[in-house]
Amino acid sequence: MIEPSHAPDGGQEPAELLDELDSVAWKRAGSTASGPRLGRSATQVHSPAPANTTVLDHLASCDGEIADFIAAAREAPAPPPEPGQPSRAAAYERARVQAEHLGMDWQAYLAAMEWRHAAASALLMGETDVVRREPCPACRTWGLIWVVSRKGAMCVNRYCAERGRPRMWTLAQLAAERAARRLQRSAS
Repeated sequence: MIEPSHAPDGGQEPAELLDELDSVAWKRAGSTASGPRLGRSATQVHSPAPANTTVLDHLASCDGEIADFIAAAREAPAPPPEPGQPSRAAAYERARVQAEHLGMDWQAYLAAMEWRHAAASALLMGETDVVRREPCPACRTWGLIWVVSRKGAMCVNRYCAERGRPRMWTLAQLAAERAARRLQRSAS
């Protein structure tokens, strides 16, 4: 597990996780933790892709989203990238600087996006504990587990479902809830 000391909230730095996923070892077919397949499936007719398309799609999605964020926040002043700094780390740093100048809404959006990128990267590497560190948005207990087949986090608290709230949460929903909690803490 990668845990840099300069992470914004003490967790995993998304740029470093994405750089690790960008290595040849993770791009190889069958390299990610996709979990057991449930149920029946059709007989495979063609050979699988030589590369892990899940990792490639995830990298392209995260790189595109951070580039879109930077493009939308162009009016904020940005520091020049430090020499020798990896491009992903520089992109996240530029986005943080621009979000500071644009206000709390942009900072909350960026925090949610960074957590989602880091969590998705960690899940692709097989680290499901990243979801367990978050409370359930419905019942506020620490009962979330990652369900690979549903691609979502499920609350295992039996009282959570009795309230009529959802028990399955996507990474985007968890990231938005996390950003909202941090925004409330900073406001009070």
